[in-house]
Amino acid sequence: MRRISLRRSRLFAAATGALVALTMTASAASAADVPDPLAMGPHPVKKIDYEAGNMLMTLADGVSTTQVPLRGSITYADDVDFAKIVVFVHGRHGVCIGSPSPDRLICDDVADEDGTPTQTDIRSYAGYDYMAKNLASHGYTVMSLEANTSNFDNNWRDGGANARSQIIQANLELLFRWNNGAGPYVPGEPDHTVGTKLTGRLNFADGIGIMGHSRGGDAVTDFIGYTRNYRVRSGFQRITLAGVLALAPVNYTAYKMPYGTNYAVLLPACDGDVSTLQGARFFENSKYPTGSPDTFAKVQWYVQGTDHNFFNTVWTGDDFSSATDPACSRGTATTARLTPGDQRRVGAGLMNSFMRRYVGGEKAFDPIMTGQVTLPESAAPLESGKGLAEEVKTSYVAPAVTRFDVLKPTPIPDPQPDPAVGLPTPFDATLTTTTASGGPITTQGLTTFQVCNPNDIAYRQGPTFPTAYPLCPDGANNRSKGNQFTIAWDQPASLTAYLARAGAPVDVSRYGVLDMRAAMNRNDPRNPAGDGYTPNLVTQDFGVTLTDASGARATTRAARWTTSLEPSIGNQYRHIVLNGIRIPLNTFTGVDLTRIVSVQLGFGQPALGSIQLADLMFQETPQAAAPGAAPGAGVADVDPVYPGPDGPPSPPPGPIVNPPAVAPTAATAKVCLDTSKPSVKVARLATTKSKLVVTGVASDSGCPTGKGIAAGGVQRTLVSVYRLSGKRKARFLNAKGTLSKALPIDGGIAISAKGKGSWSVSVATAKLPKGTYRVAVSTFDRSGNLKTLPVKFLKVK
Repeated sequence: MRRISLRRSRLFAAATGALVALTMTASAASAADVPDPLAMGPHPVKKIDYEAGNMLMTLADGVSTTQVPLRGSITYADDVDFAKIVVFVHGRHGVCIGSPSPDRLICDDVADEDGTPTQTDIRSYAGYDYMAKNLASHGYTVMSLEANTSNFDNNWRDGGANARSQIIQANLELLFRWNNGAGPYVPGEPDHTVGTKLTGRLNFADGIGIMGHSRGGDAVTDFIGYTRNYRVRSGFQRITLAGVLALAPVNYTAYKMPYGTNYAVLLPACDGDVSTLQGARFFENSKYPTGSPDTFAKVQWYVQGTDHNFFNTVWTGDDFSSATDPACSRGTATTARLTPGDQRRVGAGLMNSFMRRYVGGEKAFDPIMTGQVTLPESAAPLESGKGLAEEVKTSYVAPAVTRFDVLKPTPIPDPQPDPAVGLPTPFDATLTTTTASGGPITTQGLTTFQVCNPNDIAYRQGPTFPTAYPLCPDGANNRSKGNQFTIAWDQPASLTAYLARAGAPVDVSRYGVLDMRAAMNRNDPRNPAGDGYTPNLVTQDFGVTLTDASGARATTRAARWTTSLEPSIGNQYRHIVLNGIRIPLNTFTGVDLTRIVSVQLGFGQPALGSIQLADLMFQETPQAAAPGAAPGAGVADVDPVYPGPDGPPSPPPGPIVNPPAVAPTAATAKVCLDTSKPSVKVARLATTKSKLVVTGVASDSGCPTGKGIAAGGVQRTLVSVYRLSGKRKARFLNAKGTLSKALPIDGGIAISAKGKGSWSVSVATAKLPKGTYRVAVSTFDRSGNLKTLPVKFLKVK
């Protein structure tokens, strides 16, 4: 089959005019066409499942280790060279139904004699095949990797976020090797091995895209900081991130301020697992990076009727457990829930659009990023939900050079300092008196106008460190964990924000929209209550007025352009989430956009109310609102500036144990490949009154004429000490001398021995229960060849 370049194929697709009409939200200025994100592309698609050995992972104590399988799938277009790369990372989920097979870190699919499954491997990485196949048909190569760390991730404060970053890095280095013809292969299985199929066909020169789900969303957010501080190993290259998307993430990573890439968060409104919508905190922290150029887009989607699990086809259980919620319970007559198929349609429409826009540079998807549209009709739910106009609420913050900030509550570092060691970021009283552009702020008739912060725990299962700002109303339900304004009124009132000092005029004609983000304080009795399941039954509203230097005024109503002022639906969680209000500037007729003096928000219709407000700004270009403008014309390109290291070096992935052979190519045919296992012996295995001691020797010869890693050498010796605890499970001794919880025997904990040729392990036994223990010793060489000794037994008295 003739191969074609990706760029040429996209130009052909554009030339054929394969576009579909959109269903617009109320925020759209005019009809616009974007490509159908669910339509399959012209390229034939292939998929390979890979297994490439096990990565040795050092655990939280810094000494104990476990092994993590390097496996997943690669979905690619068979006729495209130099393909852009997208990576998917799943979250924390069960490894298998049943117990892992002997000597395996994963489950085999096993059935008894009559065909009844007795053990089933849970391949969470396969749950995004529907998105991977679509992207591959448009010329992308998609790696969906396994990231099962549930045996040990909760021992870290960050819930294993950084451990997953190491897994991501290891898999990307594996993909890099395949691209260079040096990747592993499985002899005799041409249809189930990567080998040289991708050699020279991947685009590592431009940025990659990466999507993570749940704890995978936390991991890909962590990976932004991880790769920024990663010291590239010899033979590889630095990974540039073109776009990172966190799907229903937790917020455990130490890198809570994502910056340095285009970044998006998808928040499922009926998430029963991460019910506090922790990803909203990531978005708030990403909007205005400090100490780094702000050259990237930030996007948030709040999606009605979606739960946590159904974006992954393997995760079939409904995580929303309540049966009585009028909107989020699936069995009620008033439910807003999407069917699993409809949820995946909406999810794929948003997430694949993000990847094609920021990884592939397909600007026609910009309207979905900015909120000019929600989704094409083709991606609308087919049989469930409350209608496409109510399905997605979008927030968009453009790069700094393409916007003019007016009301911008200054962000503060997250988390704030521990009160025992430092003071919080000082309170800034000017935020309610001076705009971000230096003009005065005046109010009339408001009962409340203040900056608040909902705040949250400093780290996983940790305390809440106070900020210098008061808590927002109903702060426990406010998911947008960042500085914001509270505005309340019980009479006609107004807030006027001047764009420059002394009321001087400002030219905003180079922008296309006036944007802001708002939410109704749902539990405030001044607001209309709604019924909990009809999203557009009631809404808050206010006037938005531009005034120019001549005194001319033009006004529109905010609710005309958004569903963000409607109360959230569902009664179990009662979310308050800041969402976008996007108003085209050509709406404000009769004023001179080259000489605008102020933006005024007028309250009193309804007569009473209380809202949260943030991020009032001018952004995009005039083409964003121009009738007949091409999709994407309203967003100006900004050259990305990638920040440098800002912390200690990131830990590299651990060595690979028992990797498959390297694919024989012309480049490798003359190279000796070390496939010989090292030798290892135990010299002493004993307990004293206070310690358990294991010592021994190990050696490795490598290739007779080998160079580099092929020259041989012991890399590490591992010692596992454990007691059986149930079927195929055991409790493992760690470096602190205590026993772990029951873990699968083949996915347990090992202690790294000191030394290579002569090695030793010494662990205090004061806390070790008496009984018989099993001791397993393994040594692997620099090529990853593993030698495991027969299990020995040891009595602790």
